[in-house]
Amino acid sequence: MGRMEGKIALVTGAAQGLGAAIAEALAEEGARVALTDRYRPGAIEAAARINQRHGPGRAIGLAHDVTEEAQWIAALGATVAAFGGLSVLVNNAGIITMGSVEDLDLATWRQAMAVNSDGAFLGCKHALPLLRESQPAAIVNLSSVAGLIASHNMAAYNVSKAAIWMLTKSVALHCARNGWDIRCNSVHPSFIDTPMLH
Repeated sequence: MGRMEGKIALVTGAAQGLGAAIAEALAEEGARVALTDRYRPGAIEAAARINQRHGPGRAIGLAHDVTEEAQWIAALGATVAAFGGLSVLVNNAGIITMGSVEDLDLATWRQAMAVNSDGAFLGCKHALPLLRESQPAAIVNLSSVAGLIASHNMAAYNVSKAAIWMLTKSVALHCARNGWDIRCNSVHPSFIDTPMLH
């Protein structure tokens, strides 16, 4: 049995790149996985690859814009309907936004905040009631080294990823204060060779 045997996970931004790799690794370790992405065909295709490798019914692909609260509720509901619960949330969906504080326009700034920060907030908020029913449970938030170390030309990206770092700490303390066996950790990778980087 794998380390994730019996666990049910939802991974956002899972149509390609890091999200698809995370979903595959979870399935390899025994989890059933909901792969969500704004690009629904990609999520379905990535889920089909997992089912081909690990057996039918191991994964599902769902359309999901992480900036939309209603779509969070729908994606989580679809995961529960398919698998019976949720024990792991991976907030992976994100975008890279380049530009200094003077170069960025407000719309671009807000888009980075919406996808990177609001998406993680909404995921934590709406997943916690389900995770409480499946303890021990876990949330993994994908931040970045850029959330710890600033660059002159990544103002929005730096701030949105730093927000995830602090959100993670707040969620972890909230869970601990309530006595729940729910971990919340942030991961801060450097450059990874994925389609988003290119």
